Amino acid sequence: MPTWLIVVVIVLAIAMVIGNLSMLKRSAYPLRRKSLNDLSETLPRAGDRREEEIKQEKINRQKDR
Repeated sequence: MPTWLIVVVIVLAIAMVIGNLSMLKRSAYPLRRKSLNDLSETLPRAGDRREEEIKQEKINRQKDR
């Protein structure tokens, strides 16, 4: 193998190692400001709706008495 080809391969290998290290350093910062568990819900859960329906039925039954 010619000497210049060996030098090019070594330089590329060093560049790949440095690139990977910079990616590790960059990924240490959080991608989101808030975690998904800390976000507020925009839609009600199905269980909450069912509980409201049960409460409404109890209120209607009490009114009918």
